[in-house]
Amino acid sequence: MALACSSNASAALVVLVGGDAAGTFRNTSVTCTPAPAPCSFSDSTTFVTPSNYTTLSPTISSILGGNNLTTNIDFTSVMINGLEFAIGSTGSVEFRYLADLLLGPGKLNTLAITGTTGGDASYSGTLSFSGAGGGVPEPSTWLMMILGVGFVGMALRRRQRVQVSCR
Repeated sequence: MALACSSNASAALVVLVGGDAAGTFRNTSVTCTPAPAPCSFSDSTTFVTPSNYTTLSPTISSILGGNNLTTNIDFTSVMINGLEFAIGSTGSVEFRYLADLLLGPGKLNTLAITGTTGGDASYSGTLSFSGAGGGVPEPSTWLMMILGVGFVGMALRRRQRVQVSCR
């Protein structure tokens, strides 16, 4: 009976990702509609990985405000593309994270958050992108490296040996 109502919170989840290596997401109004609390909520949205970035390290947190249980959130699951976040802490301070999740540049990703709330809560998170530039060398670069190592090996092998004689 405690999870009898469901929040209409999916419209309130906001993801802000610029063209740089950082982004944020938040829902500042996870409410029970209609009351009574506690109730379950489910938020879901999509975002695009900025171009030239391949790795994501996201976090999410919610903190109980004083002893006001209406501001409490307990995350049931937090996922990006179906991959569950690791639990950092639970209770009055909810914290979850992922480290070095590989994503493709310009790829559409899905963020899904579920949990229970006391009825007047919020959460926020960060999206830290990395892996700009670089990546795997092109085939022509590999060919040049292999040929270069081969030529150095041939040069060392063909080098004339000097014989030293002692009298």
